[in-house]
Amino acid sequence: MKKKFVIRVLSIISVTFIIGLVLIFSAPSIGINAGDRAVRNAGGTMNTSQVEWIVDETTASYRLTGLVISLVSGFGIITNGYALYKEI
Repeated sequence: MKKKFVIRVLSIISVTFIIGLVLIFSAPSIGINAGDRAVRNAGGTMNTSQVEWIVDETTASYRLTGLVISLVSGFGIITNGYALYKEI
């Protein structure tokens, strides 16, 4: 029973880790899309520094979110992997 639970948790945490990595690597395109949306919402013209700020901050936010998710789930993978190793 305990082994099944650890394997289930390990698989869920692994998926969460992959989601974090996807967020990290797709952050630049998400930031560019946010900048494009801001320009469209402003009527097609916008100050370049404002667009650059929106792109940079959105990219940084998604990259940080992905980093936190990956670090927490990576630590969970290590601890659950060790628990599974000790049980075998």
